Amino acid sequence: MSSDKTPHDIAVGVIGNDEYGPAIATRIAACGYRALYAALGGSPALTRGPRLEPVPTPTDIAAECAVVLVAVDDTETIRELLIGSSDRMGLGAEMQPGSVVVDLGARTPRELQALLGLLGTRGVALVDAALIGGPEAAAEGRAKILLGGYPDAVEAAEKSLSLLGTVERTGPLGSAHAIAALMGYVEAAHAVAREEALALGDACGLSPEIVARLLSDASVARETNVARFTRRAELAHRIARDRGVTAEIIDLASEKRARQRSENR
Repeated sequence: MSSDKTPHDIAVGVIGNDEYGPAIATRIAACGYRALYAALGGSPALTRGPRLEPVPTPTDIAAECAVVLVAVDDTETIRELLIGSSDRMGLGAEMQPGSVVVDLGARTPRELQALLGLLGTRGVALVDAALIGGPEAAAEGRAKILLGGYPDAVEAAEKSLSLLGTVERTGPLGSAHAIAALMGYVEAAHAVAREEALALGDACGLSPEIVARLLSDASVARETNVARFTRRAELAHRIARDRGVTAEIIDLASEKRARQRSENR
């Protein structure tokens, strides 16, 4: 976006097929920019308001917007959106050279490189971004945004994304989605471990309320060093085995240690 323009002169495109699209468009409009929003199937419709302009199709925003934020998870859907179909031209063909598509979906680095190859022939850049936080965080400008891609394209997209919260650059194209996926993996592991811990506590006759409270006590985690944690994890494994309660994450950790010991012999 040109630095000599005021927000009122700048149009940012938003395309979505879930609740993130309306939240993003609403926030951008609230910051004084023109937000052109195209809703795909599954996205809530938006009512026209100050600076907020719903449009019938994604290609209606292409000519006016140098930056287009696309909140679509399904790769086939975004591929068709960018390159078009037998019925219509794609977004990439309609955007001006030098424009940037910001992929807010969930894709592998290889998928992103393939999409970039499709756009690059038109001189349109692609970056990947991940919103950490729900639609409410984006709508209130307090989300954390991970951003990956080639430096020039990242520079062009960052100003628009900073309206949604704090932006952190993660590296090359694909890095933002990859880190977000790792964060999700860890959170999923934490959730599974917590459920297993509660089940194990119940098998030991412990109050679920007490177990839940102590598991959430950050001071306990800070006071637990690595060696003590390892011993307690091994104890939890033994208790789980004794009580006949599953502990898949602990089991996987034990198997890894056993393989390491075997390899070191």
